[in-house]
Amino acid sequence: MRKFAISFNLLFPILLAALLFIPYTLNFLAHAMVGEKQFPPIIMMKLPVESTAVTLPAEVVQFTPFDITLQLDSDALAKRINDIIAKFPQGVAMQGISDKVLSHMQAEIAGNGFHIDNPGPQAQLISTQGGTLWSWKITPLSPSRQTLALRLHITAIDHGQESQQIVDLAEIQTFVQKNPTEWIKRYGIWLLAAGLLIVVSWRRIRQPKN
Repeated sequence: MRKFAISFNLLFPILLAALLFIPYTLNFLAHAMVGEKQFPPIIMMKLPVESTAVTLPAEVVQFTPFDITLQLDSDALAKRINDIIAKFPQGVAMQGISDKVLSHMQAEIAGNGFHIDNPGPQAQLISTQGGTLWSWKITPLSPSRQTLALRLHITAIDHGQESQQIVDLAEIQTFVQKNPTEWIKRYGIWLLAAGLLIVVSWRRIRQPKN
């Protein structure tokens, strides 16, 4: 009986390709059979601000950039927070704030599964009659249910000393629709290269030795 000697160098790419593609294939089939319920973006405010202060599209698609804007009257918000804190009992705080808040604020948006063009805290650069307007361009990289967090970097005065604090302004839950066409454009070349590697490796294994 003829014996085949398989080199580990030839077998390794096949094993690696299997490890990469089998989990992806199983995950794809599971989502295709079960499916996920889509929903419009949900904005949950964590400070005394109307949810209409945050604007974003009704539908979010993977790899498709979109804009999120935040229009906030920082003077009115600081006054509202200070009025609420003044009514708190001694020792009670709002997200760690227990004393006066100044109106100068910076805003930040963050979230896993997204590419954000201008990450980190952004200064109050654009002012309108309705307050300050912040804007971010965001590209969703992962499909399915995703979460974005809007945060404010504020200056608080505690016992006469200024301190910088970060507070949660809002949580945005959104469903990112899959974009198979763009996914193939981005990663199809790697799938093709892996497939060619498997074919070449298999042919070399099957080739009889002299």
